[in-house]
Amino acid sequence: MDPQNQTGDTGGTAEAGAAGDSQDITAPIILDADTGTDDALAIGLLMAYAPERLVSVVATYGNVIQSVAQQNARDVLNLLGGSKIPVLDGCRCPSWAEGFAADKACAHFHGDNGIADLNIDDYARMETTAGGTASVLYNGAVYDFSSNNIDFTAAGTVSAGMFGENQKEAKKKQRQASWQDEALSVQSAQPDVCAKLSSPIISIGGYLPKQPVDNSVPQRGRNALGALADEYGKVEMGIMPGDTAGVKAIIDGVRQWGKNLTVISTGPLTDIAAAIALAPDIAPQLRLVMMGGALTQQGNCFDMVSETNIMQDPESANLVLRSQADVTMIGLDVTHRCLLPSELTEPWSQIDGGVGRFFADLASFMIKANKEADPAFSVGAPMHDPLAVAAALDPTLVQTLDIALRVDLATGDRQGVRGRTIGDMTRLNDPTASCTHVAIAVDSMRFLNMFTGGISALSQRLAK
Repeated sequence: MDPQNQTGDTGGTAEAGAAGDSQDITAPIILDADTGTDDALAIGLLMAYAPERLVSVVATYGNVIQSVAQQNARDVLNLLGGSKIPVLDGCRCPSWAEGFAADKACAHFHGDNGIADLNIDDYARMETTAGGTASVLYNGAVYDFSSNNIDFTAAGTVSAGMFGENQKEAKKKQRQASWQDEALSVQSAQPDVCAKLSSPIISIGGYLPKQPVDNSVPQRGRNALGALADEYGKVEMGIMPGDTAGVKAIIDGVRQWGKNLTVISTGPLTDIAAAIALAPDIAPQLRLVMMGGALTQQGNCFDMVSETNIMQDPESANLVLRSQADVTMIGLDVTHRCLLPSELTEPWSQIDGGVGRFFADLASFMIKANKEADPAFSVGAPMHDPLAVAAALDPTLVQTLDIALRVDLATGDRQGVRGRTIGDMTRLNDPTASCTHVAIAVDSMRFLNMFTGGISALSQRLAK
C-alpha cells in the first residue's frame, strides 16, 4: 500500500450525497466521526492511502458538539486536498437524550475546539506573489488576499478574513474545573433516572448532571439549560435522526454498494443505529469497522469499565452489536497497544508546507494530554481512531475473536455496568447468532510504520 501514488483532491460533490460522483468506486468508505484530535489523524490516514475511496464523512457528536465536529472535518479535509468530499450532518445527541454538551475530559484530550485548540488556517500554504502580495494556495489555485472583497466558499467556509492576519485566536478562558474532578458533578444516565426527569434530558458526554442529595427532580427548563451552558459550553439540541443527511447517506450507501462499502465509525454509534432502525433491511449488508468498546481491558470512563464511545450511547451500541451487521470492534484491547511517541511525530514539523506542522502539533497535544492523564501513556498517545481506519484498510493488522456481544444498559445487581461490552449469554449457544469480530491482538509496529509513513508521504505530497 503506497501512499505516494494517491491523489490529493478527490471525492464527490456535496450535492451527490453518499455516492458523490464516484459511481465507479468498487470499495467505497464512509467515515462517521466526532471529529477530535485522533479523528483528524484518522482522516489524514485515509487521505494518505485511500482518498479516492472516501465518498463522504458523517459528523456526529462526542468529542465535541456535532456542529463543531462537522466544521472540523470540513476544515481538515480542505487542508488535505479533500474539498470535494461531502461532510454531512449526523445525529446531535444520544438516542436516550434530547441534547448534548461535551464534557471536560474531552476538552483535556482534544482541546476546546476538538483539534488541540489549533487554528487550522495557520497551516494553509502561504506564499508571496511576484508583486509581494500575500496569497494562499487553496485547492490548487492561488487566491490574492490583498483585497478584502474575496469570498471563496464553494468548498467550505473560507474567506479573506480567515487568512488575512494569519494569527491564532486569543486563548480561551480557563476551564472552570479540572477534568479529573468531573465525576463529582455527573452520574450515569440510568434509564430509571432519565424516566423521572422532565424534558429536556441533556447528555454531558454520556452522563447526566448529578441529582440533588434529596433525590428531588432538578429544574430542567430554560434556566437549567443556561446553567449547563455556563459550565460546559454550548448545549446542542437534537433533531430527528431521519432528518440528518448523514444517516440517509449511510442507508443509501449500503443499499447501493452492500458489503463493498465499509462504514468506519470513530465516535458514538448513534448514526449507525439510527440507520438500522430506519432501514432494517440494510443490517445484513452493512459492513462496519468501529472504534469502541473494551473486552479484555479496563475502560476509560469514570467507572473504569466502559469505553467512551460506547458510554455515550449504550442503547445504540447494543442495537448495532445485536443486529445482523458485519461488525469489527477495534477497542481498547488493541488501541492501548498502539502508542505514538513524540520521536515519530517530530519529523513531520520539518516537512515543507503547513500540513506536516499541523499533524505534528496535533500529535504533540495528544501525547502531552495522555501522559498527564495516565502513566501508562508516558510512552505515547494511544491511536484509537487511526487504528480503526488502518484495520479497515488492512484487516491483517489485527487478530479477532468472534463473539456474540451485548452492551449493558444499566448499572446494578443483575444488570451489570452501563456501557460495558460483554458476551451475550442469551446468544452464546445460538449457532445462528451474529458475532462481532473483536480485535484482541495487533501488529503495533507495522501499524505505526503504516501510520507515520502515510502521514509523512501525505504531508510531503501536499507541500509540492
